[in-house]
Amino acid sequence: MGLSIYKHARLFKDKPNKRQISSRHLKDLLGLSIYKHARLFKDKPNKIKNMLSSLINGLAEFIITPLFRWITLLLTIVLSILLYLNQPQRFSYIKSISGLSYKWELYILAVFGIITTTLTFVGLWVQIPFTNMLPDYWYMYIFVLYLAIITQITVDSEQYTDDETFNPPPAYMLPHKYRVLVSYASTIIDALLMIQLFIYFGVSDDSKKTIYSRYFLERFGGWYPGNKLDFLFDWSGVVDTLIKVYILYLQQNFRACEYGLPPSWNA
Repeated sequence: MGLSIYKHARLFKDKPNKRQISSRHLKDLLGLSIYKHARLFKDKPNKIKNMLSSLINGLAEFIITPLFRWITLLLTIVLSILLYLNQPQRFSYIKSISGLSYKWELYILAVFGIITTTLTFVGLWVQIPFTNMLPDYWYMYIFVLYLAIITQITVDSEQYTDDETFNPPPAYMLPHKYRVLVSYASTIIDALLMIQLFIYFGVSDDSKKTIYSRYFLERFGGWYPGNKLDFLFDWSGVVDTLIKVYILYLQQNFRACEYGLPPSWNA
C-alpha cells in the first residue's frame, strides 16, 4: 500500500516535467517552421524577380532574331496598305484640323510611313540580309512599288457627299469592326518594329546612368557628330507609330455624318 502511494506520487510529480518537455519541444518545432516559412517568404520576391527577368530577356532576344524582324517588317508593309485601302475618310471632302481634306492628309501621312519603312528596310538589309543573290539596290523597287500602290489607291478614290441616297462604300471596303481590327493590328506591329530597333541598338555609352541618357540620348548610336541624322531617323519611328494611333482613333470613332458621307458607310 505504501509502495503504491509512493509510485503514484512519483508519477504525479513527473507529469509536469513531461508536459514541460513536450511543450518546449513543440515550441522548438513551431519556431523552426515559422523560420522556414519566413525564409521562403523572404526569398519568394527574389525568385519571382529572377523569373520575370529571365522571361523578359528571353522575349527580347526572340523579337530581335533576324527571321522575326523580317516578318515584322513585311507585316508592317502589308497591314499599312490594307489599312490605307480601308480608310473611309479619304473619300470625304471635309477638311481636317490640318486644313487639308482628309483624302490628302491621309495620303501625306501614308507617304511619310512609306519613307520611314523603306529606310528601315534598307537598314535591315545592310545589317542582316536574307540572301546574297539579289542585285545591288534592289530594295528601291520595293519603295517605288509601295508608293505606286498608295498613290493609285488615292487617285482612284472618288470623293463622296451625303446626297440622301443609299450610295454604299466601295465593295472592297471592310465593315467597320474589321477596319478597326486592321488598324489595331497595324498599330501594334508598327510599335513592335520600333521596339525591335530600340532593343537591337542598345545603349551607346553605359557610363551615363541618367534616365534621359539611357532611354533617349544614348539610343540608336547616340547624339554624336556623324550619327545625328541616323539618330533622328531612328527616333522618327515613334512619329510613325503615333500616326498609326491617330488613324486608329479615326477608325474607331468613325461616324459617316461627321465626314459628309452617306449613312450607309457606318456599316
